[in-house]
Amino acid sequence: MNTKLSQCYIVIILCAFSSCKNYKTVDAYVDEIYQEGELNGNILVVKNNAVLYEKSFGIAHPETKEPLTTEHRFAIGSISKEFPGVAVMQLYERGKLKLDDKVSKYLKDLPAWASKISIQQLFKYTSGLPRVAWERYGENEMTVTHELLLNDLKKVEQLAFQPGSDYLYSNYNPILLIHIVEAVSGQSFEDYVTQNIFRPAKMSGSYFAKAMPWKNETLPAYPFNKDNNLDAFKMDGIKFLMLFTAQDMYQYLSHLHSYKLLSKKAVKLLSEREGSQSPLGVLEWDDDTLEVHHHHGEQGNYESVIRYYPKEELYIIILKNQKFENVMDMADTIRTVVNQKR
Repeated sequence: MNTKLSQCYIVIILCAFSSCKNYKTVDAYVDEIYQEGELNGNILVVKNNAVLYEKSFGIAHPETKEPLTTEHRFAIGSISKEFPGVAVMQLYERGKLKLDDKVSKYLKDLPAWASKISIQQLFKYTSGLPRVAWERYGENEMTVTHELLLNDLKKVEQLAFQPGSDYLYSNYNPILLIHIVEAVSGQSFEDYVTQNIFRPAKMSGSYFAKAMPWKNETLPAYPFNKDNNLDAFKMDGIKFLMLFTAQDMYQYLSHLHSYKLLSKKAVKLLSEREGSQSPLGVLEWDDDTLEVHHHHGEQGNYESVIRYYPKEELYIIILKNQKFENVMDMADTIRTVVNQKR
């Protein structure tokens, strides 16, 4: 049996066991996921610069049962790290810093390892900085403040490895990028991002939040688990705590990939990877042509995915406030449904 025929039989067998379905519309597929109880959030699909599908499912709060709308805002977990990355690259393009500059050039109150780590190594997670102790904070019911994160970082005496010699995903990397933005720009990170990313990208519904659990925020989608219990994790004054609408995530992506926020060269530099991720998640290039931009994020029961397929002029954005660990599968299926109609 030849290889192509074998592959065909494998696909048929897999479909038989996994109940493959030929969905006629995105709505038919997404509604089925909702009816199965595995969707609470907002979905936006944009094709050829026009909204192909946009809909909200479920509730914004498990106690009030407030229905979600397209105006509700979501935390997006590690996707948020795109913003300090883009901000630093903007400053680089303006000649305000160099990528091989050491952290100690801009931040003076860190241990000796700051003189060994470059900005480029922060981008690539090759700095050797350890992981943030999120589990310890949660287990001890601590309110995580930016001061707590910085104080714990300053207690790090020895790096996990020599900078540039290995890869370790750590949130300390974008935290230091945030402080470099502030040191170089002379602005707070919130003010810089608002003026240089949110406004130019026409992100009118997104903003920096103050504290979790949400208290005085505008239309937040509250995160809750499958037992309808609100997330108990507490944060206060975290510089990277941001809330986004699905429309604003599209605005951000469309401006990033039309090279209005950064040049193409800068986007390529920022997307370079030594391990599984860059500050932009995963960008696949064929020489000078972008094939896909994919980024997945989690924060408690928030789960999000953003996808951009340039050749198809297709954007898929899924923001959830109840996690079922299925957003990547959903994005894959939505893309298949959209393309089969062509």
